[in-house]
Amino acid sequence: MVFLFQRLIRCAVHPVKGFQERAGESPELGASFGWMMLLRSFFGTIGGLLALHAVYRDYPMFKNIDGSMWQEILRRFPSDLNALNVEDIRAFVLSLPDLPPWTSIWPWMLVLGPVGIASAWLHNAVWDHTCLWMLGGLKRKGSWRITFLAEAEAMQVGVLDAAFGLLSFIPLAGSLLVPLLMLSNAYFWVMRGLALAAFHNAPMWKGAAATVLHVLLATLCICGMLGICWLIVMQSVMA
Repeated sequence: MVFLFQRLIRCAVHPVKGFQERAGESPELGASFGWMMLLRSFFGTIGGLLALHAVYRDYPMFKNIDGSMWQEILRRFPSDLNALNVEDIRAFVLSLPDLPPWTSIWPWMLVLGPVGIASAWLHNAVWDHTCLWMLGGLKRKGSWRITFLAEAEAMQVGVLDAAFGLLSFIPLAGSLLVPLLMLSNAYFWVMRGLALAAFHNAPMWKGAAATVLHVLLATLCICGMLGICWLIVMQSVMA
């Protein structure tokens, strides 16, 4: 276990050399996937439970339309706002359902945590592989297996970012660490591309560029879907 964390830290600090050395060891996909699931599911489940706890802590405050939070929000509304709109907001907030009991929800995180990690692994592999192919970085046979292996290895190293991300749940200190957390997320995101390039024996810049292209294409897809949804809603309103 000590050797494992030494390897993860080495790849995080020196990703180019670290992943090239790891690729030279020819790790097994099953073992890499298993370690990824073990490490990331642990921190992913903890993060999910902390996020769920925050929702249960803050939701009653959000639902209390007469509470200090909503009074402050409504006080900042424009003075010429139609009173009916305020009543509509009040009616909407009061109509929100109560959350189910905490004891019936939190055990689901023990399942959703590992499922979420496996889904992220598949998502990253498909998008990064496609983007690296678009950049002409795939030249080896069995390239899909190599991509899945590289993503598993990179997500193992990403456990350091996941552990650091838990600091965001610390009251007050979490908000102060937001800039550092964003930088950490960006670093480990691009680092995944370096792992991809190392295992595919492609230029490092193509691996890093593939992860950036991943973000751009995914953003375009999301914006396109939101635009379509907006057009559908506007057509139904105007009909």
